[in-house]
Amino acid sequence: MPQKRFSIIDRYIARELLFTWLAVTLVLMLILLSSTLARLLGKAADGSLPSDAVLPLLAITSARYLILLIPLSLYLSVLLSFSRMYKDNEMAAMAACGIGLRRLYRPLVMVVVPVCFAMLGMTLYAMPWVSQQGQLIKAEIENRSELSGLAAGRFNESRHGDAIMFLENQSDDGRNMENVFFYQSGEVSQNVETAALARRYTDEKGRKFMLFVDGYHYQGQPGQSNYRITKYEKHGIYTPEAELVQQISRRGGLPTSVIWNSAEPQHRAEMQWRLSIPLATFVLALLALPLSYTTPRKGRYSKLAVAILIYLIFSNLLGVGQTWVEQQKVPYWLGIWWVHGLAVLLFIFLLIRRAGGIKRLFFKPEPRLESA
Repeated sequence: MPQKRFSIIDRYIARELLFTWLAVTLVLMLILLSSTLARLLGKAADGSLPSDAVLPLLAITSARYLILLIPLSLYLSVLLSFSRMYKDNEMAAMAACGIGLRRLYRPLVMVVVPVCFAMLGMTLYAMPWVSQQGQLIKAEIENRSELSGLAAGRFNESRHGDAIMFLENQSDDGRNMENVFFYQSGEVSQNVETAALARRYTDEKGRKFMLFVDGYHYQGQPGQSNYRITKYEKHGIYTPEAELVQQISRRGGLPTSVIWNSAEPQHRAEMQWRLSIPLATFVLALLALPLSYTTPRKGRYSKLAVAILIYLIFSNLLGVGQTWVEQQKVPYWLGIWWVHGLAVLLFIFLLIRRAGGIKRLFFKPEPRLESA
């Protein structure tokens, strides 16, 4: 009778890995996004960020976090899943049934390989697009008029610090304001506007004004004879647009086709970084299996601290390797691949140690699993 391609054990382990990976990813995303949302809402409350830019920036940040979190979440999910199996003596039962260490990599590869191919597509195409959209949104915010970020109930200071505006109430669309106070300091005199109403106004040429209604205009230096007080029904102040901020495409936002053919060290380092993320996802997932060995007495979280330490060292070495490529301290062919080579050597060491020796790992059809 022909043997099934994937056994019940394979499907069980793959399902366990998949569900744990989704749960870990969700928890890490919620932790990071909650702090990001609080920071963006704080900036929107103090007027330094337009309220309509909070959701786009949060979406861009979510996509960036997701791409960077997948290697870590998959690494931790493999570690936690197999640690639980060791703790619950499921590994001992599998070893008694003749399921060895090498056999466990089949369901692991079933989950890891599709994720790595998805990561390859995201790092080569999705991540540059996300980075570019983030730069465009920030440039659009910088190019907006200062009036778009006014907040009611507080003193709003201009970018250059030469003007302050206070408004008691503001309509939902931000066009109409009540009980407005405006102060502007000049080289010769000071200008103060107080009005019951104010609204934004755009003329036929597209120029933007702040139109004050039923107010007073104070001009001059207090205590001087030339100090003037003028009452008016309508008075407009021209509010020029901020100086256009030219969008500078950082290397993270450049398309892969551009940096692939570039000979600049910065672009070569960026290209290797994009390729290294899917490779790191695969290497870390394989490394987590021999690292997950534990006993029921130690618990499923006994190797978590060591695993996080290994991940931190690995990720920092990738950053160091990228910097060395930029500074041309290492040959391009070596690049940051030596970091992955160290991780592979650590993986082989742990695998041989778990299997009980090289002979049991490579020269027997099924290396035994250490029982709990």
